Amino acid sequence: MIDRALLGRLRIEPLDRKKHGRAAFSSGEPRVDNFLKTNAAGLQDLDTTRCVVACFPPEGDEPAEIAGFYALNAHGIDTKTLPEPLRKKIGRYDSVPAVYLSVVGVHEAYQGKGIGSFLMANAFKRCAGIADQIGAAFIVLDALNEDAARLYRRLGFVDLPGHEPRMLIGMKVVRTAIARTAPPAAQIA
Repeated sequence: MIDRALLGRLRIEPLDRKKHGRAAFSSGEPRVDNFLKTNAAGLQDLDTTRCVVACFPPEGDEPAEIAGFYALNAHGIDTKTLPEPLRKKIGRYDSVPAVYLSVVGVHEAYQGKGIGSFLMANAFKRCAGIADQIGAAFIVLDALNEDAARLYRRLGFVDLPGHEPRMLIGMKVVRTAIARTAPPAAQIA
C-alpha cells in the first residue's frame, strides 16, 4: 500500500558518506546492505558508480536516515546477447551503450509502502536524462530473485534469454513510462 505521506517526507539525493546513516540500513538482503554500507561510497570515489538515496531530513546532528537507494553505472551490451528483433534494430554494432542499475534496496521498516516504485521512477528519469546527454539504448539490471524479476517485468523490463537473471528495458519504453506518469501540463487560458 502506497504511503503518500511517507513518500512526501523523503528527499532523493546523491549518497554522501558524511550526511547519510548507512550503518543502520537493513533491507533484509545481505548483498544489498553490504553494497550500501561498505562499497557504494568507495565506488563513487573511483567514479565507477553513482548511488542515490531516498532519505528523511536529518534531525539535529544525526545523519539522515536512508529509507532506500539505488546505484547506476555506465554499461555496454554485447549485441550478440540481444534477442533477434532487438539485434536487427541496432544494426551492425558489436555493442550498444546502456545504464546499469546495479542495486536497488528499501529498508525493511519501509518495504511495501511505495518506496521501491518511488525510487524506480526516479531512476527512470535519471537514466533518460543520461541517455539524453550521452546516449544509452537500455537500462540493464540483474534481478536478485524471482520476486524482484516479477516486479521489474511489471515495470516493462524483459528477460534476456540465456542470460538470466539479466533483464533490460529500452529507453523508448522508459520515456513512455515517464510521460504516462507525469502530471498534466498546465492549461493556458
